[in-house]
Amino acid sequence: MKKLIQKALIKKSSEEFKAMSEDDVLAWKKQNEQIEEENAKALAGYLEEGAKDIEKLTDAMKAQGLLIDEFKKEKAEANSGKQWQKELKDAFKSHVDSFKSMTKGSEVKFELKATQTYGDIDAGSDFAQMRPGVADSPVRRAGIIRSLFDMIPMTTEFYKYAYQDTVVRDAQNVALCGPITSTTKETLKVESIQTKMIKDIMKFCRQFVADYPFMQSRIRKLITQSVALRIDEQLLLGDGLGENLNSIDSVSSEFAANNVVCPINLSIQDATMVDLILGMRTQIVALGQENFFIPDTVLVNLCDWFTMVESRKDADGDYIDSRVSYINGMPYIGGMMVVTSPLVAAGTLYVFDSTYGEVVDRRMVTVEIATENASDWEQEIASIKAYERLNFLVMPNLKNAFMKCTNIDLAVADITKP
Repeated sequence: MKKLIQKALIKKSSEEFKAMSEDDVLAWKKQNEQIEEENAKALAGYLEEGAKDIEKLTDAMKAQGLLIDEFKKEKAEANSGKQWQKELKDAFKSHVDSFKSMTKGSEVKFELKATQTYGDIDAGSDFAQMRPGVADSPVRRAGIIRSLFDMIPMTTEFYKYAYQDTVVRDAQNVALCGPITSTTKETLKVESIQTKMIKDIMKFCRQFVADYPFMQSRIRKLITQSVALRIDEQLLLGDGLGENLNSIDSVSSEFAANNVVCPINLSIQDATMVDLILGMRTQIVALGQENFFIPDTVLVNLCDWFTMVESRKDADGDYIDSRVSYINGMPYIGGMMVVTSPLVAAGTLYVFDSTYGEVVDRRMVTVEIATENASDWEQEIASIKAYERLNFLVMPNLKNAFMKCTNIDLAVADITKP
């Protein structure tokens, strides 16, 4: 009978395993699984062949049994008493060698030389199944502020725009065929806005990326995300000075309860943050002559929204504000979408008509890689750079579409009826 041959599994030391990439680990596991499958097939074939040999031996033994029975019968007829038993025993002994030759090569033997156990592996955790991917740490969603506005693609550094600087409409009632002196007139003004650059750069070892290819996409994702997060911060909070962008905060007027266009100071019974938001909305509509501005967005701090709006109850424990509605999980007040962001400081909020703000963009985010900066080539170092050129535009005569409140508690107190 053929010998049973079993292939050994491919072993890796702790150092070798740590140096392997995720793809290498998967390939190594696949090789060992294939070896185990081949060993299982070889053992099955070996056992099957042994079973056939045992069957042959059984048939041979049965044939010998028939011969013995016939011999016993002949001796019983020829002799009386127990003499035939002695003759039978002698005859059987004379055929022992032939019996052995018939069974030769049909034996199935297993020899146990060693027992493999946990101690044969340096660290079992080195060979543990690994979860795909990398769990990133929490970070605010990029682009949430930018997505509120339309984008204007640019092909030059500056973007020109014209607006109505002053206007007088002086239609009059006059007698039939009478004279009129009118001051109706407008003046137009042309100004320009310059794009500002937001950039990030980082270095990495090219050999490191070659050894761990998945890090290349992670490095690119990290640097582009960094630029996108900075853009959102600037679009909300930039002061427009130096290299900073214009922003919602820099163009917004401050809420005043006694604003002459629509004074609401000390006029609302048991005023809440919702009353403040709707009051700001009303003043913006009034500033737009109830024709231009229709506020559609509220930017607020998440915790303020929960404590001052969503969780407010009356003395009976019932939620008290029916002016808040939800569409597909997004809250709305007075037709305005409520957007929360970690960028909005606690105690502040913004109300605005987003159609009057535009993001002027010289070019979408650009990613470049250089390998010859200073001694980078010699040291196998690469520099990756991501940047974008843009700015936030609100026409000077349309800034009243944006309003902010920098102290919610004080503003609510200002509009509350004594």
